[in-house]
Amino acid sequence: MSFGPEYIRGLAAALNPLFPWRVSRVEGGDSWVALRGSREWLFFSWGGGTSGCCRTDDITVAALKKSATKRAPLFEALKSRLLRGQLLSARQINRDRVLEFEARRAVAAGLSVSYFLILEATEPVANLILLDEDRKIEELARHSSPDQNRCRTLLPGYVWAPPPVFEGPDPETLEGLSFTDVLNLRGVGRPLARAIQRHWETQTPEEWLAALQPAAPGALCQRLGRYFTFFPIPLPETEVLGPDPLEAAAFGVTAPLMERSRSRLLKEAHSRLDRAIKARSRHLDGLLKQRRNASMADVFRRKGELLLAKQAEVPPRADQVVLTDWEGQTLEIALDPHLTPTRNADRYFKKYRKAQVDPEALEASIRKLQSAITELEEQKDLLESLDDPESLEQAVRDVEDWLDERKKHLRSGAGKKRRPKRKKEELPPHLRFDCGEFMILVGLSARGNRYVTLKQAGPDDLWLHAHELPGAHVIIRGAGGREGLLAERPDILEFAASLAAAHSKGKNSLSVQVDYTERRYVRSVPGTVALVTYTNPGTLRALTKPVRPADVKEVKP
Repeated sequence: MSFGPEYIRGLAAALNPLFPWRVSRVEGGDSWVALRGSREWLFFSWGGGTSGCCRTDDITVAALKKSATKRAPLFEALKSRLLRGQLLSARQINRDRVLEFEARRAVAAGLSVSYFLILEATEPVANLILLDEDRKIEELARHSSPDQNRCRTLLPGYVWAPPPVFEGPDPETLEGLSFTDVLNLRGVGRPLARAIQRHWETQTPEEWLAALQPAAPGALCQRLGRYFTFFPIPLPETEVLGPDPLEAAAFGVTAPLMERSRSRLLKEAHSRLDRAIKARSRHLDGLLKQRRNASMADVFRRKGELLLAKQAEVPPRADQVVLTDWEGQTLEIALDPHLTPTRNADRYFKKYRKAQVDPEALEASIRKLQSAITELEEQKDLLESLDDPESLEQAVRDVEDWLDERKKHLRSGAGKKRRPKRKKEELPPHLRFDCGEFMILVGLSARGNRYVTLKQAGPDDLWLHAHELPGAHVIIRGAGGREGLLAERPDILEFAASLAAAHSKGKNSLSVQVDYTERRYVRSVPGTVALVTYTNPGTLRALTKPVRPADVKEVKP
């Protein structure tokens, strides 16, 4: 994503009414910093494809902070200089994609120090630079030495120089505008200029020139592919994002960062789950092989006995031999040419002993492993259904804890069922919605599903789940059966069904079929955390975008 110079001009105009902005807190990551005011944050990013400035909230900053692998050195410099200081103004430099923020911080009674914070939103190499009152660089995100940049040096101690000025006329200095002039205007990005040329015939030259003036009324934030512009005439190929540049800028700054953070979290969780699935699949393959061998137990025994009884008929270093048993039947026997007939016979007796298993116990182990693999696959789909960053982070952490506990249990021995000690007992991740006489619970992981269904729900509470799709278990506690709820509060049932649809593999569909039944008809599958079977279901079609009733509010677990 990149912001045009005309968008940066709109950002400066939208920022100035917010000043003075008292900085009460500073946070940062590897390619961003955020300065908190009284209720919200100013967010600055210099990362590739995300450079810019926008307004954001506590949840976004907290999520990005948790996913950050490191903090840029600029973070500490900003914290020491700007914390408890004030941002006083913002202005665009040279009609370019450069914003200058003036800041001041009191250091003693009647004394203060001035700083400047420069955001160069010049993709693909953006920068955030802290200057002292003499406009010398104190710290910056990206260093650039003379051998890297012949136009200017960006290193601490050097006086900051802006990027080279674009040579061209300003729109307000022109009396008329021609088709070719559009590409040469200062302060107008090339993607916007080309879009104007494509639609040149739809407006008069005077109308285009009026729309390009810095003070043109009615400007709208528009996304043209990966380019953001601030322009009063809606262009056919753009997506209109609204009139507020600070709010719309989040689509190009924090939104892609949040998506990257989400992708990284999911990738790590999927990697752990895939390893667990692979391990159980190998175990399952071994059990299936053991089941196949069980049917060959008598054959292995006969081959071993024949080799011992007819050693003289076995040629030296043969890789197979055909022997006739006592009933006159021939039997082809594969051999290891490096072993004697006696040693080969021992191999077959060993296979015979391994094939001697309890068929019922073997089948139970196979079913248990198959259910465990299914549950792990469903856990991957459940994580994919979570869009809220806080819920996703809790669910991923819970899955990692679950897999770690399972790993420790296996290492300590199957017979030692010791539960790991926890410093603090935490509830499994789930959502709660207070509906007055009802409470809706939504599991966010396998253990969250188990908690809401098997620990929190009573026999007459309603249980909901997307039909034949991996997803969250949803409980309506206090329902007292389906008949009363359908008669008194059908909107609560519809809302709970929408939550089940939204937290399922079908969340990207318009609607999903959702089953519901009383908790007493739900049974846990042995050997799994939260796989269940259920009977006596009702069914309804639920939208994947929940519409919350007016008297329902989300509460913390």
